[in-house]
Amino acid sequence: MPLFANSAADLEAIEKICSLLDYSAALTTTASRAAVIQACQEAKRYKFKAVPVFPSYLPLAAEQLRGSETVAQLPCAFPCGCVATSVKKAEVIQAIEDGAREVDMVVNIARLLDRDYQYVENDIRAVVETARTANIEVKAIIEVGLLRDPDKREAVEIAVAAGAAFVKTCTGFAEGRATVREIAQLKEWARGRIRIKASGGVASLEDARAFIEAGADRVAGRANFVEQMRGLGIDGF
Repeated sequence: MPLFANSAADLEAIEKICSLLDYSAALTTTASRAAVIQACQEAKRYKFKAVPVFPSYLPLAAEQLRGSETVAQLPCAFPCGCVATSVKKAEVIQAIEDGAREVDMVVNIARLLDRDYQYVENDIRAVVETARTANIEVKAIIEVGLLRDPDKREAVEIAVAAGAAFVKTCTGFAEGRATVREIAQLKEWARGRIRIKASGGVASLEDARAFIEAGADRVAGRANFVEQMRGLGIDGF
């Protein structure tokens, strides 16, 4: 169902989506300092939930977002999650010092596919416990495009056992994207024990609403969201 900015109900729905959106416009391998600043300015204008940027730009993002409702977010162990657990912990410790208030970590996909489930659980738990020292929640990214349904279900169970706050579909750097089916499945398997974030393939406000209605608690989006809202005549909240 299309969203139009021609009624109070439409605007309320769009504002709700914005409050659940992680704005990843500057989460690219070529993003410049200027791109990070622009992403932060746009995120503040539309009251997006968070701005993920690669670690070297976290101090800049935190500075730009200070005093706003939007927080800086660490994308931990991007893109494949296969670094040592000690490296993930060190990345989180540095990110906390640099002003990050959220952590989205990639699980060790190779170990998951190798059915080394205890390793994967310990790896996530180490990051969760490190982030918890600063009252930060962790989203565990499972890369649904690389997994079969049984692997995804196992990943949800592992993320729950390890104490993650969310299971997230994708980094956006590997094959696979969020779909309504994926979100509904993850929601069913989660059984209220863990929240869901839709990432990858969230191309519009309509997509975001469909994912939220399917069970997503957070969504990720890029500059197309800002472009769509400006096209609707919305210049911020």
